Amino acid sequence: MLIVLIPLVAIVLIGVVTAVVKLFVRWEREGKEHLVPLVLLGMLVVEATIYSNPNAVPRGLFHPGSGATQLRLPEIYITLALVARLIARGRPVRIGLPAGLWLAFCAWMVVGAVEGKLYGNGLSQDLYEAKDIFYIVGAYALAAGVPIRKYIDTGALFKLGTLCVVCASVLDLMTLAGVTVTTNLPLLPLTAFGTVGAEAAALYLAVVAMCFVVRMASGPVRLIHVLALVPVIANVLLSDQRAVLVNLGLVVLVVVVGIIVGPRRGIARGFYVRGGQVVLTALALVAIVIALVVVPAAVNRQPAQLPLASEAQSLFHNEAKQESAQDRLDLASEVEKLIPQHLLIGWGYGVEFQFYEAGTRTVETIPYAHNLVLDLWLRLGLIGLALFALALGYSVQGGLRVWRRDPDRVTASLALVLLGLVAGLVATGLLEPLLDEYRFATLFGVCLGLLRACVTSMNERPRLPRGPLAITASRFATGGPR
Repeated sequence: MLIVLIPLVAIVLIGVVTAVVKLFVRWEREGKEHLVPLVLLGMLVVEATIYSNPNAVPRGLFHPGSGATQLRLPEIYITLALVARLIARGRPVRIGLPAGLWLAFCAWMVVGAVEGKLYGNGLSQDLYEAKDIFYIVGAYALAAGVPIRKYIDTGALFKLGTLCVVCASVLDLMTLAGVTVTTNLPLLPLTAFGTVGAEAAALYLAVVAMCFVVRMASGPVRLIHVLALVPVIANVLLSDQRAVLVNLGLVVLVVVVGIIVGPRRGIARGFYVRGGQVVLTALALVAIVIALVVVPAAVNRQPAQLPLASEAQSLFHNEAKQESAQDRLDLASEVEKLIPQHLLIGWGYGVEFQFYEAGTRTVETIPYAHNLVLDLWLRLGLIGLALFALALGYSVQGGLRVWRRDPDRVTASLALVLLGLVAGLVATGLLEPLLDEYRFATLFGVCLGLLRACVTSMNERPRLPRGPLAITASRFATGGPR
């Protein structure tokens, strides 16, 4: 029976893979290549909504494989999408410096995987960490190879934003009501569905922030657009993770500072936000506070309490959080003892070390330090850390150039919010194991790829004339008022 079943399963898998590759090739040839990275993000959004803990996803649709096989849908998806792009477009003719640096970092990650095997590190952990090649560099390649306006002009990005708002609202309501769902559905088993996770909050924040800033740059912001931010921000608080809150703060800070100190020449920096809209938004927020705070207090004859106040307080005043902070210090101390032993090339992927865990008061073995810089330095050495820093630095420099110089205000504004998202994810990586959480790593790669797409779209756009005709030509190029 088993001898007959194995070939049958193999035939089905080959058929599914072939069908998916054909679909991706058709999208590439029909000018729908923007759907590939957006569907990748959408898949992550749905998965993070259903399964809050990425390490506890049961075997099924989002976690295929059997036995010790640790396959995730993102790595399968990215691999098939890259193969389809090569079939549809062939090899890239030219690679810019930022993409070349990320390719060099990818090559050094391969070296790190081989090095981990040579050092005798755990093979399963070695291969698991090496998947960052797909999550970061592969996702970067998929997102960067699409003209940036295709994401916006087709409306696909806004549809993904709507999905995020709906998912965030469902999780918010279920979490506040204390409702969870556990079932044993075929291919889609549910375990405590209804819990907010840090990855889900970061995904919602990234997509909705892009949509909102693009709305501000492309047309009047309506009340419904502002209200869509409410469930997303609530999700950040309900996730009970300081890293996600820092992520939100950095995104807002970068956008606000960029608007204030950025160049104001031309219409590229214009945002369609009027005083009346601000007043209406403020009144709407007041109405929401009254509905959520004053009315329930009056009905129950109890003192009014701000919603999510306890969650916000627990982010900073909590014994578990204090122990977690101490754990990070202990992890950093242990890693700093190992780094000098292989300073330049690192220990390779799969390296593990012991540390004292303050919460359980036991000695634990762990493969990461909850610090992006230390993890890179430990695994890939100073060479890998330098390649990552160079690639990231050139990507950020390109994004700043788009914000300052691109006459298309939509592309410029999208580049600005992407800079905030990248900064927020890097800050998250200083508090969470970014490289070891595939949702964070894939989101990081997609954001970097979109930032690169902003740069290449600006470089390929015809240059505008200088002098008195520059403003008029800019208006025609961006579709602004004439």
